[in-house]
Amino acid sequence: MTDHQDTTARDADDVERHDCPRCGVQPGSPCRSRSGAVAGIYHTGRFKKVARLAKLLRVPTPADHGPGQP
Repeated sequence: MTDHQDTTARDADDVERHDCPRCGVQPGSPCRSRSGAVAGIYHTGRFKKVARLAKLLRVPTPADHGPGQP
């Protein structure tokens, strides 16, 4: 993995330690769209729970974070 991929995966892991107030997913799962598909970015309320990410405009969901994957 490149440094960017490592950082994105680490950010996603930290975000997924919290539940999402918008889509209701439990800790350990990526955010979901209305159709139930994995969202392209985490919902703002969720990634703001991670202090170092709170001021970012978006935190991308890594391609390997999807349904049924830890």
